[in-house]
Amino acid sequence: MTIFQLGSGTTAIGHVAPEARVLIFVCGLGLCLWSLLKLRRRSLLVATCSLFLAVGSAFIFFAAFPEFVDRLAYFSGITYPPVLYLIGCVVILVLMIIHLAFRLSLIDERCRRITIELALLRHPPPDAAALAQSEARADRA
Repeated sequence: MTIFQLGSGTTAIGHVAPEARVLIFVCGLGLCLWSLLKLRRRSLLVATCSLFLAVGSAFIFFAAFPEFVDRLAYFSGITYPPVLYLIGCVVILVLMIIHLAFRLSLIDERCRRITIELALLRHPPPDAAALAQSEARADRA
């Protein structure tokens, strides 16, 4: 006997079981609520939050309309519909890696710029005019 009596064991091979649909729906709803909470507290960037909201909404959509995903899989030439879910997960993970790498490069550039500005503030370069005069004096001597 299973925890959920939603029809365990009666799901056709290659289709999403009702228990899995409930789990996917709950995960998507939790991800959306968590993202909105973090956005409200301003502890998550809008770009990152929008990415998480899109993923959570996709989870909810897939859980609510699995027939659409099955038709999309068959239309695209995939004969086993759960493979489309796996392909979607891999694509989402790659997009998240690209997004985080982009954010990391921005932070690295900001850190480098702040380091240069701090070094210039602590040890200002000699005045350009004074430097030119001292070079001229050295040439005359």
